[in-house]
Amino acid sequence: MGGHFTIAGRKIATHHIVLGMLATYGIGIKMALPSTDKTKQPPINASSTEEGEFVQQFLKAFEEEEKKTKGAH
Repeated sequence: MGGHFTIAGRKIATHHIVLGMLATYGIGIKMALPSTDKTKQPPINASSTEEGEFVQQFLKAFEEEEKKTKGAH
């Protein structure tokens, strides 16, 4: 169908070369982007300590509920 190149004594189809270049390009972009930490939460800006504690307790309860629902599926 298409052409081919001879590399190291082997015939390599042009579409295989293109797929390899695209994969290399994609991997390069993926490695160049900074990784993000999914577990890190934004700071809680509460007006009082009670409010901050309430928000933290609420988030813990929500995470536990979320784990239970994921385990049920």
